[in-house]
Amino acid sequence: MTRNLEMNLGIISISDIIKKYFEYYPDDILTKIQLAHKGPFYKYSFVGNDGINRHSVKFNAQTGEVIKNTVKSLKPKDQNPTRREAKKLNLENMLPLSQINDIALNAVPVSTPVQWELDRKRRNTLWKVEITDEKGSNMHEVKIDAQNGSILQTKLKT
Repeated sequence: MTRNLEMNLGIISISDIIKKYFEYYPDDILTKIQLAHKGPFYKYSFVGNDGINRHSVKFNAQTGEVIKNTVKSLKPKDQNPTRREAKKLNLENMLPLSQINDIALNAVPVSTPVQWELDRKRRNTLWKVEITDEKGSNMHEVKIDAQNGSILQTKLKT
């Protein structure tokens, strides 16, 4: 059996944690998902909204336990259905996170991924993968289309 990124990190798969988010907020659209090693373990962070309230939920990526759940009223401009649709992540036909990670690692000369973030820019849903060397210097960011895997941008963060 091939091990994927989530298995290697000992975390819940991205598809399973998305399902878990929607158990809490079934009427939401998602506008951001992040996976990062914060403190003693990996955390998934979600931002979504139902047109009235903004929901921010942090999960322990290993156990799926909710660490923090915040609800705030949306600003009137963010309640606009057209604006909401423009910020909505496209979760359909996404490439597996392992494949996105491999594409990012092949695009830069460093090899330690530290953060993965799913975001929306214009019409594209994209992964931003931050990768560094073992010393924690030379941080690179690779932006990859979440559906087709094309590299949209690479840059050295200073």
